[in-house]
Amino acid sequence: MSDTPVTDLRDAIDRMETAYEFLISFAGQGVGREGVQSSTDQIREFVTDFEEGLEAGYAAAAAVPEVHEDLDTEAYEEFIQRLEPEVEEARNALRLLGEQDRITSQQVDNMNGMSVFQSVVMKFFFLDELTDHLERSADGGSGGAVEDV
Repeated sequence: MSDTPVTDLRDAIDRMETAYEFLISFAGQGVGREGVQSSTDQIREFVTDFEEGLEAGYAAAAAVPEVHEDLDTEAYEEFIQRLEPEVEEARNALRLLGEQDRITSQQVDNMNGMSVFQSVVMKFFFLDELTDHLERSADGGSGGAVEDV
């Protein structure tokens, strides 16, 4: 079974969500510069996963209209175009965080507090819900069958 833009999008969102949840958990631990060295490499892996998930998710979301005509619309195209600068801003912040010799809970908490992270994460969740039904009937899943009247 080959991957499609919708499955790639779903996979990227799952990757982002896992990394995001870990980072939020770390932010709540209150770990400062003195106590963080041992966990910095692990934190950096989740930062990298989040950043790569954003890149893959954006590419997949942009490719969805190539496979699903019902999203080949001006509104969808504009939504994706407006999402790109936010994705790049979030990826840049993640790269900057990942470059630090020690990553603290406060740094992660401050990054999470940036409106761009709230916006980009919610927009990917929106895209997930928007595209969720597109391949469900083809793979045997059901999100609630719709009867023709």
